[in-house]
Amino acid sequence: MKKICSLWLVLVLGIGCTTSTFAAKKDVIVTLDGNRMVLQQDIVYDQDRMMLPVRAMGQALGAEVTYDAKSRTAVLTKKMPMLLTNEMEPLTWTVAVAMDSEYLTLMGRNQILLETRPLIVDDRAYLPLREMAKAMNLDVQWRAEGNTEYVSMTSIAMPEVQLQANGTFDFATMSLPVLWKNDENVKFYAWDSFWLEKWDGHQWNKVEQNRDYIPIPEPETYSIPTGMPSDGKKERKLTFWGWENQLTDGKYRVAVPYQYQEGNDKNVPFFTWGQIKGYASNIPTTYVAYGTFAITK
Repeated sequence: MKKICSLWLVLVLGIGCTTSTFAAKKDVIVTLDGNRMVLQQDIVYDQDRMMLPVRAMGQALGAEVTYDAKSRTAVLTKKMPMLLTNEMEPLTWTVAVAMDSEYLTLMGRNQILLETRPLIVDDRAYLPLREMAKAMNLDVQWRAEGNTEYVSMTSIAMPEVQLQANGTFDFATMSLPVLWKNDENVKFYAWDSFWLEKWDGHQWNKVEQNRDYIPIPEPETYSIPTGMPSDGKKERKLTFWGWENQLTDGKYRVAVPYQYQEGNDKNVPFFTWGQIKGYASNIPTTYVAYGTFAITK
């Protein structure tokens, strides 16, 4: 038994909370990518709609959860360095949940209409299952067997593309041989351009390139192997002119953008629904492959 009220009733209608029994009626098993999730707060129901705890779900999905008391808004933030925005910057996924609104705000500019408003249960925010999963770009399946409900959430699959150093850094030619490996029978396209990052012991930091004395070529793409047995990997040499003075001893990684297509030459997007402006299905998603290497002079 829990005392639950919609914050909207208090803020807008000016009435107090009512007491209702919204505790889970059955045993509920929630899995993410086949692994059972252990939530720190209970699952509750609102008019037979399953409601999930915002903070517990966000943390289970690897997102940072913050709360702004002034605007009464919870924000879920998840860094996704394997994806790029349309501005070619590493993606940060954000979902804002205003406790007195009927919408979620995704990526700071897109709104998802909720079937039911957020609930406050023991000072914790709850959201409908489907909208919560949708906002985090998860596929969700629900089924009931006897006295147990099963909720299966699946992350959108990332391409099986790997990039690894295939030798040591050559200071004479400022180059590093790398090896692409792809186990999928689909078409991949990578850019000739890339950027460089250095590990400082806590995080990766971008190393700026001095472009004063080097030409800036037009971006070109090249194909990555399709994953067929005779074509499962490909060697390529990356050159690092413009970073000569920045390459001190340490651990580095190169970041190479790429896209991929299915056998019918159709782009494969990471984003699965059309409410995200700028990520329509006809705009291919740009991914990033990272390859680490060390420099010792």
